[in-house]
Amino acid sequence: MQGRIVWLWVLLTTAALLIVIGAAVLLFVPVSFGWVGYAPEANAASFEFSGMYPLTPERAAGAGCVLFGLLLGAAVLGWVLGRRSALSASIQGSSSQSRE
Repeated sequence: MQGRIVWLWVLLTTAALLIVIGAAVLLFVPVSFGWVGYAPEANAASFEFSGMYPLTPERAAGAGCVLFGLLLGAAVLGWVLGRRSALSASIQGSSSQSRE
């Protein structure tokens, strides 16, 4: 029983770390763009990426880490809560049988 609790905390900690590290990678990895087809005209208005969020392979990996961390955390918490409710239902069922 004690080993199971340790593994639950290890899995929840891993999920939290994946979410934090993935979010940091997703938000803070710099993106560089280069003009390869042509050079922009000197008097043309510069193009800004306001409102755009370009997805690079590094940022996709960060998003994948966040997604995997969220799924892992939800799975572990769902298993813990489901096990707890099943345990309480079996305890209530056995106590009602013992009264009869």
